Amino acid sequence: MLVIFEPMRFNEIPGQDAIRARLLQAVKTNRVSHALMLSGTSGSGNFALALALAQYLQCTSPVDDDSCGVCPACHQSAQFVHPDIHFVFPVARTAKIKDEPSSDDFITEWRQYLSAGAYPSLEGWYHAMNIENKQAGIFKKEAQDILRKLNFKSYQSDYKVIIFWMPEKMNTTAANKLLKIIEEPADHTVFLFVTCGTDEILPTILSRTQLIKVPKINSEALYQKLLMEYPDQEKLLRGIVQRSQGDYLLAQQMIDQSDQNLLNRDRFFRWMRISFGLQIPEITQWVSEISDIGRERQKWFLQYSLGMIRNNYLLNRGMAELAVMDDEEAAFSSRFNQFIHSGNIEGLMSEFDLAIAQIAMNANPKILLTDMSLQLNRLLRIPAVAAKG
Repeated sequence: MLVIFEPMRFNEIPGQDAIRARLLQAVKTNRVSHALMLSGTSGSGNFALALALAQYLQCTSPVDDDSCGVCPACHQSAQFVHPDIHFVFPVARTAKIKDEPSSDDFITEWRQYLSAGAYPSLEGWYHAMNIENKQAGIFKKEAQDILRKLNFKSYQSDYKVIIFWMPEKMNTTAANKLLKIIEEPADHTVFLFVTCGTDEILPTILSRTQLIKVPKINSEALYQKLLMEYPDQEKLLRGIVQRSQGDYLLAQQMIDQSDQNLLNRDRFFRWMRISFGLQIPEITQWVSEISDIGRERQKWFLQYSLGMIRNNYLLNRGMAELAVMDDEEAAFSSRFNQFIHSGNIEGLMSEFDLAIAQIAMNANPKILLTDMSLQLNRLLRIPAVAAKG
């Protein structure tokens, strides 16, 4: 099947105008940091920004605020085959690769995976490598490959760019071999590290980079981006934008799983009723059912639930125009919103935010959701008058 690769330009990335301007200014003033750390969620556009910057640095006919998108260098960048742009990403041993692996062993799969979009996720990449039951990493051989590649002169451009995705997966041995080259690279060598969070990155690596925190995409920019891709889904998109919380990748997953949203709606209604009533047998059965749907769908369900909690708080505060819901959700919420008020909203949101994070870290869903159900009972029964006192 013929795959058409579109060059990654800055103007295709929703939101992030301030970061875009900052990166462009650095290039124009010849002050590009030799090691940038772009930190944000997988759907924030941090990887897309790295691709766009790499392409801009290689473009032979750049315009004022973007790469041209049509020169040979831009087309090579779009196909992830530019000889002066190198990729590093987590890998694992497979039945075919029994020795210590490196990114070069999986470059074909990587290019194919990125052809679907510039918002990679660790779960998606594991699936593309067919290693869902293993843990991937960045190992000593990778560091050796990087040092070897950087010993060669650039092929076509002044710049040599290394896009280093998920540096938090790099082990200490690999990091130690790269410390010097990251701190003192050759002229026009740029490391673009892309991470979902800096907490797990080795301090020796982090301290040698310039950190740029990539925020979540603002709602209107995300809506306009999605509307261009799904022009006949305005009503669906408004609700998805709200629930995805500025995460383009999550929004796309929600659109692809729109039928799943209907299931999530019914699951949410049932959960709130049995938790409020502390119906232990029903809670046990519900928890068992949700535990079997898989980790990704559990995360989507909790994201949906968090959006519904926000919507009901808006209704409670008299801001119905900001609450985007379908007819069934609105009917349920007309009664339910009285239980979501300023006395418990912070506690509820904290519970859901924590649960989403814990599911992502492989928490036991049965224990987590059972405890959440008990916490929901406690929080939903806080009287509204407590908020006024």
